Amino acid sequence: GFQQSSNRKLVDVQECPIATSAINEKYKLTRQSLYAQAEQGLLNKTKKKKKKRGSRNGALGATLLFRQADDDPETGDPMVVTDHKEYMTTTVKGIRFRYQAGNFFQNNNHVLPLMVDAVVEAATKPVVATGKPPSFLIDCYCGSGLFALSAASQFQLCVGIEVNDKAVEEATDNAKLNNIDNCQFVAASAEAIFTSPPELTMPGFEQYKVQELARQETVVVLDPPRKGCSPEFLEQLYEYSPQRIVYMSCGPATQARDAKGIVEIGGYGIVSIQPFDLFPQTKHIESLIIFEKRDHS
Repeated sequence: GFQQSSNRKLVDVQECPIATSAINEKYKLTRQSLYAQAEQGLLNKTKKKKKKRGSRNGALGATLLFRQADDDPETGDPMVVTDHKEYMTTTVKGIRFRYQAGNFFQNNNHVLPLMVDAVVEAATKPVVATGKPPSFLIDCYCGSGLFALSAASQFQLCVGIEVNDKAVEEATDNAKLNNIDNCQFVAASAEAIFTSPPELTMPGFEQYKVQELARQETVVVLDPPRKGCSPEFLEQLYEYSPQRIVYMSCGPATQARDAKGIVEIGGYGIVSIQPFDLFPQTKHIESLIIFEKRDHS
């Protein structure tokens, strides 16, 4: 349930108005099961932990996960995953993404295709100076490969960078799953992407490093966590100076902070700003800002 604004008491929620019908059906069954466990006192036991001064023993509760995957291929029935470790598949714009349910993946299947369309459209627009679309895409904080794989058909080469080794494995497997052969995903910190990145192994780009890709033919996609980009990463980004930056953010406040530096220090202009409301009736949004390198000639 939700926590009351004035205290720590929980407000029981019978269904979620913004969840899918399949998730709500699964939630109702799970809720009934938890009520039965609560009546038996199974959810009121206290955790055994080392007691600190002024602390209380915490009561055991239930942390729930509900994610709707693609329909069952045999029966056509909706599939709702509740196990964090279970693998599930979500199809977005014809691209299949297989990932562990507990890993990060946008969960509003209605708005997500619109986000992907906006990112791909922005990334592939022709560069004014050349009249041609960019040839290379660098996807920082790439996760399971959502943006890189969705845009791959429009680029000569896509490189995804992700600090989570498991997510890199998933992204690499997703490329194979969709027969996409021009994407390489590497495990590295975004802060080290332009200073000590692994060498590329894609045919035609062997022993290249990402900072050696032609700047004026490269677009960088950013999708950082809520804290935004670190100063170290932004300094490297300014030095590399790609033609275009496509910045998706779940934290508009930190995105605005980063945008100030991208414009004032990096020498970019803001082309457009577009919000996406993935969580209706809440304060949370995704925000997309497109930056283009200013021509100082």
